[in-house]
Amino acid sequence: MTPVLNISKDRKLKERLERDELILSVAKQLVCEKGMLGLSMQSIADLTDYSKGTIYQHYGCKEDVVAKLVIRCGKQLISMIDLALQHGISTRHKVLLVSAAYCINSQSQPEIAPLLSKLKTPDVKIKLSKKLQEEFSQNEDEILKLILTLFSEDTGFNSSKVMDAAFGWWTMQWGLQDIMANGWDMSGLGYAKPEQFFFRSLHVYLDGLGIPDDRSCHDWEEIKSQAQKIFQLNCEQ
Repeated sequence: MTPVLNISKDRKLKERLERDELILSVAKQLVCEKGMLGLSMQSIADLTDYSKGTIYQHYGCKEDVVAKLVIRCGKQLISMIDLALQHGISTRHKVLLVSAAYCINSQSQPEIAPLLSKLKTPDVKIKLSKKLQEEFSQNEDEILKLILTLFSEDTGFNSSKVMDAAFGWWTMQWGLQDIMANGWDMSGLGYAKPEQFFFRSLHVYLDGLGIPDDRSCHDWEEIKSQAQKIFQLNCEQ
């Protein structure tokens, strides 16, 4: 016979998790509609019908709520990068699949992607709970490890070149993410399709690193389609 005490604890945990999901869903909606400035603990309370005190039982401030949304987005990206590394058939193919993972992840959650840079600012970071700061750092550490793996396996690079290659790719990738997340209009500069220019620039970069060419990797839309199928298949399993 299951103890009554355990049933009560399980029910309370389930209720807490359900509240947390609703809080995050509403916060995501508010950020999408009104941006970071339109998000507050009171606005979350108003749309969830919970008291503001209940919201504070879950999160210490609105920055913590945003951090949780970004952390979830980051965990999804980690899973996608891991899948890209598993399914890539060459180093170049893996690099492109991982790049596609970044684009697909940010495009699937356009309201979350711009918040990442905000969490890194000192005035926001100082407000975050220690637990969420640690989770955020763990995500970033895990992503960095995966990217270092990307440039260390099957390349023959020494540790210094692996670091240089990973950093160079990372700066290119986040440059594109910044452009896309903030909706920059670059058509006046001749860059009407930033993703395509990033893709072509990436090949130039990989050529410079001496990573062998793979003629199956020269269609960006095909690479994104391959990546999408890999991620969807994993979700269905």
